[in-house]
Amino acid sequence: MRILIAFVALAVLTSCGYGEHERVLRSLTGMEQVARSLGPGDAPLTGPRRVGEAEFQAIYRAGDRVHFQVGEAGPGVDPHGYVWSPGRAPVDDSGPSVASSFEHLQGPWYRWSDSY
Repeated sequence: MRILIAFVALAVLTSCGYGEHERVLRSLTGMEQVARSLGPGDAPLTGPRRVGEAEFQAIYRAGDRVHFQVGEAGPGVDPHGYVWSPGRAPVDDSGPSVASSFEHLQGPWYRWSDSY
């Protein structure tokens, strides 16, 4: 019975993104190296890409921020992931049809999501 309870608890934690978030936290050093290497005119890095222990669908610069996209609700709908913003806390400057939210994690790192 204890094994079943432990298995169910682990399944619930990982299905809620706990495992993903922990992998990202352990990967922040490598993610910062990638973020610093992307210049303002560089093309986005698209397709599955592993940085440290975390996997991202896309990595791209938007102004002074670098987005590490983990996923989306559907093709091009409600992307989410993490943002490196070393100069300032990110603000929702996307436009009237998009609502961006940012949750501070540590240092220049934020959890990010867009809602269309």
